[in-house]
Amino acid sequence: MTQLVPDSYPDPGHDLAPDPMPASMPDPLPGPMPEPLPLPVSAPDLFPYPADVPGGEAPEGEGRPRRRLLRGVLRWTAVALVFGLFGAATAYAVTVPDRTRIPGLRTPGDGRWTYATPVLPKLPAGKPRPLADANTAGLHYVDLRSLLLPEPLNATADHGLPGRKGWLTPDAFVRRFQMRDRYSALVDLRENGLRHVAASGWTMPDGTRTQIYLAQFVSAGYASQYMETMEAMWPDGVTDEAEDGSVDSSAVPSAIAVAAYHETRPYGTDDTRFAYVRSGDTIGIVVQSRRGTGLEVPFRQTVRLQAQLLG
Repeated sequence: MTQLVPDSYPDPGHDLAPDPMPASMPDPLPGPMPEPLPLPVSAPDLFPYPADVPGGEAPEGEGRPRRRLLRGVLRWTAVALVFGLFGAATAYAVTVPDRTRIPGLRTPGDGRWTYATPVLPKLPAGKPRPLADANTAGLHYVDLRSLLLPEPLNATADHGLPGRKGWLTPDAFVRRFQMRDRYSALVDLRENGLRHVAASGWTMPDGTRTQIYLAQFVSAGYASQYMETMEAMWPDGVTDEAEDGSVDSSAVPSAIAVAAYHETRPYGTDDTRFAYVRSGDTIGIVVQSRRGTGLEVPFRQTVRLQAQLLG
């Protein structure tokens, strides 16, 4: 069999040399150059943005979707901030003013009277308050009449009592309470160092009558000694009484002794509540009466405020 053999094989160890470059390139064909093809003004998107996706319009450039996303985030952040500030302002407005003045949040009154903010009178220079440790005699160094609780809003002053313009005589003071022997009680008061009595009172539109008496003695020791006798002085018209523990409160200084009572049934046309408040050299008596049934809340309020003034 005849085998065809090529004339020659390249030597494997011999590198093939590239064809030599021609000495000169042929001249271009004569004639004008063809015009370049115009580029399309716009090309259709291979993946157009759907119209129902936010920011789904065809972007004008590569950064447009990112800018639209940033504007959307800023827009919703601003909305959330506005609602947050509005909610915080509303919550603050609800907590600051009286709830009864806010539409939709009106609450019924709890029965307390409206008093002006009590202000303690200025002490003489270097003089302590009656409950201070340095004041061993428990003396009130201010005019006792300045410590009378002012009447509440809408009250009518009781002009039968001197108020801050004068003093109640010991005899007139004793006659306002029932006791077996007023003359002996009057003598006892004077012998136990009674200095003077401040007194004021008022009547509320619902008919509730209040009287406050502040009896000042020469020292806290004399006032303490006479406290038991004073508690036996019941207001006129009271036939029987029971202790009233509802007046006790942390709002009253612990060094002030308070004993409160209410009239027990059957009573007459008026229901009477009364309390004795001892602070240093002074014994205060608060009497409150009302036709029908007495009001417990304003009685507690009045006694506690008067006790604070005496402290």
